[in-house]
Amino acid sequence: MSIAIHKIHRAMAQITMMNTDKQGNLILGELELKLIFGLLRKNLELVYEIDGLKEIAFAAQSLNQMDLVQHVCARLDELEVQLT
Repeated sequence: MSIAIHKIHRAMAQITMMNTDKQGNLILGELELKLIFGLLRKNLELVYEIDGLKEIAFAAQSLNQMDLVQHVCARLDELEVQLT
């Protein structure tokens, strides 16, 4: 099993690491907040799309609509390629 981290999460981690002081406090200026908010929005869109696709695939499989299942799985594979 491989563990992958999406580029959105890497960017959030990098911003956090670069803006953490020696005591472990996160210090964010206006620019960093704008970057974080943008990444949070992208993360929401990603989670929403993945969850929606999984629900569609489950419903399609329940209805024995295997062409739709394959289509959804292809999109999920495309999203997985974006990891790292």
